[in-house]
Amino acid sequence: MTEKILTKDNQKEFLSRLIKDYQVFAPVEKDGNLLFSQIDTPEELAEEYRNTKQPPKELFFPHSEALFRFRKGQAIEESPNEAERVIFGMRPCDAKSLILLDMVFNAEGFKDPYFIARREKTTIISIACAQPQITCFCTSCGTSPVSEEGSDILLFDLGANYLVKSITPKGQQLIDNLGGLLTDAQKSDLKKRDELVKTALAKMKSEIPTEGLKEKLEGMFDSPIWEKIHLKCLGCGICTYLCPTCHCFDIVDEAVDSEGKRVRNWDSCMYPQFTIQASGVNPRLSNKERLRQRMMHKFNYSVSNYGQIFCVGCGRCVRNCPVNFDIREIVKLISEK
Repeated sequence: MTEKILTKDNQKEFLSRLIKDYQVFAPVEKDGNLLFSQIDTPEELAEEYRNTKQPPKELFFPHSEALFRFRKGQAIEESPNEAERVIFGMRPCDAKSLILLDMVFNAEGFKDPYFIARREKTTIISIACAQPQITCFCTSCGTSPVSEEGSDILLFDLGANYLVKSITPKGQQLIDNLGGLLTDAQKSDLKKRDELVKTALAKMKSEIPTEGLKEKLEGMFDSPIWEKIHLKCLGCGICTYLCPTCHCFDIVDEAVDSEGKRVRNWDSCMYPQFTIQASGVNPRLSNKERLRQRMMHKFNYSVSNYGQIFCVGCGRCVRNCPVNFDIREIVKLISEK
């Protein structure tokens, strides 16, 4: 795939052309937080940012969505008719998370038409991380600040310019459509890119011992370590809502008189009601069982089912936990047992 140069002087024109042809989503500052939101002008893009507070998974797996409507016993399916769109400014960890969500919502035995339609209509333009945060540990989770996985186009911030690298045919098509806005990268640009990659990797100071973690957890279901670990956790669920790979949901029917809709809503394995059965039995009565389930799912069950840990090391759960519960410390404690 090709490597081009986009000057930052041309960034607004670049975004303007995208906005003309696509729905464009990008990091936007709202009430002091950075979130992915649709933009109508280039000026709405946040000027400086590392990663958004909330991951972009909601653009593919909404917090709440109607699956179909019903009227007097007749079901009216909600058609997943999505417009062509571009997500600009995603970070490599979030791009990798979409690959993991694909394994769940676009699996051989289960196809979610709503998620798949959004994925097919979306082009991902990521920006490599030049300044990883101290809470980032993506290199321990099979990715890196400069990973191409999950992106259609990857940008490298070279200072006055972006080096633009197409990763997929979809990304190459978008670059081709921009005509003369981009110029060919020179050897000096590639050298700057290589230096940026080296520097970014050197700045990754946080690591967790994921090697052999699945096997370690195999015999720890009844370990007393869970009695100690769970005491700090409030069970608020913020870690699951801000996690780019968590995908638990509930299904409810909302009806008034003879009309209604079936709605899918985000849910969390950290909530007491999550596992209540129709009989009233709840197999996860306390925080201990619920926290154990979250850790097992991330680092054991997902490896068994999909061959990958379901953590990308974005650090959101570390940065936003109200009691400073640190998943990196938990993994280290488990690995030492």
